[in-house]
Amino acid sequence: MTIEEAIKACKNGAIAAFISGGLTLLLVIFAIMSEAEGDLSLWNDPLNFIDVIILLACAVGMLRRSRAAAVTVFIYFILAKIGIAMETGNYRGILLSLIFLYFYGRAIQGSFTYHKIRKSEDPEYRAAPRWAYFVGVPFVVLFFVLVGFGLLTETDVVPATDVVVGSEVPDGDRSLLIENGILFEDEKIDYFYSYGLASVLEGGSILTERSVIMYYRDEDDRVQIYEMEFADVKSVDLIEAGGFLSDSVYRVSGYEEDVWLNISLSTEGGGDITFIRALRRKVATSARDPVSEDV
Repeated sequence: MTIEEAIKACKNGAIAAFISGGLTLLLVIFAIMSEAEGDLSLWNDPLNFIDVIILLACAVGMLRRSRAAAVTVFIYFILAKIGIAMETGNYRGILLSLIFLYFYGRAIQGSFTYHKIRKSEDPEYRAAPRWAYFVGVPFVVLFFVLVGFGLLTETDVVPATDVVVGSEVPDGDRSLLIENGILFEDEKIDYFYSYGLASVLEGGSILTERSVIMYYRDEDDRVQIYEMEFADVKSVDLIEAGGFLSDSVYRVSGYEEDVWLNISLSTEGGGDITFIRALRRKVATSARDPVSEDV
């Protein structure tokens, strides 16, 4: 590969990243504005804008023949596709993904070749200042650690970071909930969310066919459980709107003055809204007074 071919390979990789980032941006905007459900609900999350930023940043980096940008976008693209397949169970688009990976792979080859040729022509040539390595290497390592953790949430190793339907709750997690008295053995889960990092027993919110449940592990490592049947719910109110890094908090109030519980729900994919709408529908069919459908 000549230096001209190396530059062209990096440019083509950048174009592929710009296309991927642009398509992702349009998809995320559409999913959020339409409050998409089903497979598209995966993109109904503002956190997906981070994907767009990463792709566009790597595209700019490849235009500058950055080896780090080329390697990062190649690995990140593979991990992102694995994550999407695990989340949706949909493996379509493999051929298109291979086309993007071809251009990213060529960009890796081009970026390394470019700097190798420049170094051979000028022994004093440095691709980047020394400080960039001290800052960039730890950042890239941390980035892939976080991406790896995100993939683990799609398995049974660590709790999911979003609200999931009952059929997606792993059998091991369901058994833990039953063994600790949070659920009855025959109880059906409609929606479930745990904010635990290592175990679902750290805390969470559950909507079942019978009631809404909030539980958490206290300082003495005991699981505290609070439950309210739908007929006893007077109102469901948002008291703290969630964001990129925080959960939404809703207060479920009973008819008695001091009877209430707060439930925390992830905003990822609009899961908090889905959970609350389902709760309000159940309450509306059994409550003594009508409950608003507004979220």
